[in-house]
Amino acid sequence: MENKITLEHIHTFSIPLSEHPGKWKFISEKEQLSNEYKDQIVALNPKASSFLREFKNSQKYLSSTINIAKYFNEVTYFSKTNTTNKNVKKCLYEKGIPFNQRVFCFIENNWGFLLTWKMLIKFSDSLFGGSEVYSWDKTSNWCLIYDHEDVFCFGKNLNYNSEKHSQELKKIEEMINKTGTS
Repeated sequence: MENKITLEHIHTFSIPLSEHPGKWKFISEKEQLSNEYKDQIVALNPKASSFLREFKNSQKYLSSTINIAKYFNEVTYFSKTNTTNKNVKKCLYEKGIPFNQRVFCFIENNWGFLLTWKMLIKFSDSLFGGSEVYSWDKTSNWCLIYDHEDVFCFGKNLNYNSEKHSQELKKIEEMINKTGTS
């Protein structure tokens, strides 16, 4: 039986965090993660990470911080430059995403994670820096993009345009049929 990767069951395509090349975003040699935190971070294997990249590339609203206002009713920007990690965490907290909500996190060096919003905030100082980072949930009603210029862009309340939506669904279906096997 062939298992296709989907957003619904991507968590089954995981590897231990200790084996993931991006583990340093969450653990250091000095500290170990508590079991509570480990349960909220799923490190995705390379195929699942590639699937997240392909999904991100198929969604125009995830293409860049510049065009995001075309796709969401509410858009906010904030910069990591000249601010503290505490202020970044506060800005993320104020977005109103429930702490236990699972979010997809794709980091440009082809690292994928499924984690709770709480873990995204907790580890924001190490997650956001150096590489572009894209986060969204399965509803696609919001997204967070961090770009290489230290700017965060948060879009909420996705505009629904049936023509755009149909084109994006077609791309997703093609992607699943082409590369979505395990």
